[in-house]
Amino acid sequence: MAKGSDNSRSFLRLLFWEGAALVGFLHLRMHPLASPLWSLNFFYNALFFLVAYPLLYVYRWKMGEGCLNLILWPLSFVLSWGMGVSAYLWTAYWFYVTGNPFFTAMTRHEIVLGFLFIFIYFALIQPVLGTSQKYQSLGQLVWVFVYSALGGFLCFLLGQFVLRKWGDSMLPSNQFLLWLGLILLGMAIGSLIAQRRGKG
Repeated sequence: MAKGSDNSRSFLRLLFWEGAALVGFLHLRMHPLASPLWSLNFFYNALFFLVAYPLLYVYRWKMGEGCLNLILWPLSFVLSWGMGVSAYLWTAYWFYVTGNPFFTAMTRHEIVLGFLFIFIYFALIQPVLGTSQKYQSLGQLVWVFVYSALGGFLCFLLGQFVLRKWGDSMLPSNQFLLWLGLILLGMAIGSLIAQRRGKG
């Protein structure tokens, strides 16, 4: 289990995230704020996650080798990217029900933020969900979070320096997106470094 091999994938992690998605789905159906147009996106996203997540998890776990892997690879590719979109929508919904104003940015700048979200999804969220090709144990995920937080903080400082130095002339209207992009990129790099060093 400590090595984080594909054969050591935990059934409990599958149950945890599937259960969390089911709770989120029920909350979505009962929450008084879940009535605008975006709630329809959240509804179908919740259904997609409930079906796609266990399929992708079991594929990574039980069908990682052999002829069956080759046959089902196109499906796993679609599911993997679809789960990225789903993770983005779950994040937006979390901001929505908690009243976080960042929800507005995620729905109005979904193309830009969706592109930036890719860095976090493959480097950080997939290992947490257990659907990455290289499975990460809970102990290894601690190091992933530590390195990711450190990378995000360093790039936060870098973004602060860049915006103070050249912000008005370089990107006067979308400085927030530039800063956020640097932070997400730093988090992704930190996560990848942790995994490459064998600690995540």
